[in-house]
Amino acid sequence: MQEPPKAGPDTLVRSRNEQIRSSLLSWRILAWICALILFAPVVFVLWEAIAPSSSGDGGSWDHVRSNLLGPVIRDTAILVAGVCLFSVLLGVPAAWCVSTLQFPGRGLLSVLLVLPLAVPPYVAAFASTEAREAFIPALVQIRLEMGVDAYLKVELVHRFAWLILIFAAVLYPYVFLACRSAFSGSSRRLAEASRALGSGRWATFRKINLPLARPALVAGLFLVAMEVINDYGAVHHLGINTMTVTIFRTWFSLGELETARRLAGWMLLGIFTLVLLEQWQRGRRGFSSGQEGVPPRPKCGVAGSISCWLVCLIPIALGLLIPLFILIQWWGASTRPDSAPEIFAAARNSLSLGISVTLACLLLGLVLAGVARFTKRRSDRVMAQGSGIAGYASPGAVMAAGVFAMAAALREWFPPESWLGARLLSDSLLWLGFGLTARYIAISIQMARQSQSLIPIVNDNAASTLGRGPLHSFISIHLPLMRPALAGAAILIFVDVCKELPLCLMLRTFDFETLGTWTWGLADQGQIWATAAPSLVLIFTCLLGLTLVETFGWRHQKRRQP
Repeated sequence: MQEPPKAGPDTLVRSRNEQIRSSLLSWRILAWICALILFAPVVFVLWEAIAPSSSGDGGSWDHVRSNLLGPVIRDTAILVAGVCLFSVLLGVPAAWCVSTLQFPGRGLLSVLLVLPLAVPPYVAAFASTEAREAFIPALVQIRLEMGVDAYLKVELVHRFAWLILIFAAVLYPYVFLACRSAFSGSSRRLAEASRALGSGRWATFRKINLPLARPALVAGLFLVAMEVINDYGAVHHLGINTMTVTIFRTWFSLGELETARRLAGWMLLGIFTLVLLEQWQRGRRGFSSGQEGVPPRPKCGVAGSISCWLVCLIPIALGLLIPLFILIQWWGASTRPDSAPEIFAAARNSLSLGISVTLACLLLGLVLAGVARFTKRRSDRVMAQGSGIAGYASPGAVMAAGVFAMAAALREWFPPESWLGARLLSDSLLWLGFGLTARYIAISIQMARQSQSLIPIVNDNAASTLGRGPLHSFISIHLPLMRPALAGAAILIFVDVCKELPLCLMLRTFDFETLGTWTWGLADQGQIWATAAPSLVLIFTCLLGLTLVETFGWRHQKRRQP
């Protein structure tokens, strides 16, 4: 009897690939379902801008468009431009000092320069109250001597200047982190070659360091702009009408939910335009912090060390030390010793919300990033990247509008008297967690994909040759190597959720207070000094997380790779 022909190597490879594709099918379906659900609030908001409903706005959209939209866009643009400019002035020189020069205390300053991110902008705005009130006599004198029109102009400039300084002081770390990465690696090597050819430090910075850091700088400024657009507490406290404030007022003061959704839709279209412009200007250029073959940093003398310390201490003092000093003073003079139970309840709510959202973001981010890695399909990579960008580019007020629109649609499909409707629509904390997850899953996806890019594809091929499926390879190979990145992502998500104010104000239940909403409520009632205790708890919680990330976190992962 003739033996059947043996399968050749090509046949075995094809059979193995078919098995891998079959095992990945269920994970692909799960990943796409999760991505579409997370993307649903953005779709609802965009649909309201493209094809708005004809009922429910009461004619207020025409009033908002003709009388409010122009000044609001102008004020938002002025604020964003000013904050970006001052963030560059605070973050770029500090990043250049700690990246290219060696001086005593450089490592400590490199960590401290990141910590102002722990101070929410609205807390910094509250802490500036007494300093802003010190200018009131000068404003009164201008009104008496120069008239009401001059007073109104100077007072408006005064509020804008304070807001720009406050935002820049707490948001410049985005620029600092991006430029610190860009000024390292190949930028340092080229700068050393430029210095060897006789160029000075300023010429080298202007012709070598800054052009190479432009993609990173634009990415950092984009994050700064998104945070400014997202903010509600600081701008409302100082009386500046940005897009977010207008959405709040249209929604809650006028009761025009449809108009607020349409505003949110047009706002989101504008933000997506900025995203596309940022991606277009970057093109295929990237930035790397690789340290292979990087020359040692030149040592600074006494004068140079003092100059570097001054350059680094100014942003640290503005963004961290001064707000902490003021809040500690207020806390010592606070007349509310009975507020401890309320602060404890708010801290417990913030902790539970932060942990649950962090776990959800990590699990969903791993699913989306893992499927994009193992399927090697362009559509899956676009799905993973788009899920992150769409959520993080949506300000909290926009995301809340999308979540409300999604809940309204589900209310029509699943009436409250039905079993699913009663459980899905009765508890708004579910929607709060969903909105926060949809907004901050970008951190998890980005960190996971960046970590996976450091794992050679040959590891996956070797595991497949040994008969290991994608799930087993992901658990046994990828997860251990991704542990530092996932820990960093978890802390960053937790910090962002604890600081989040617009989403929590719009989607929380009446009896659910986080540290952020409790602090905002006290300030809204005029109890500025009473905000010290919850603000300090919030800041020290975020400080601990950011210190752990900066000291032991994801940026040290590359040197740990085998």
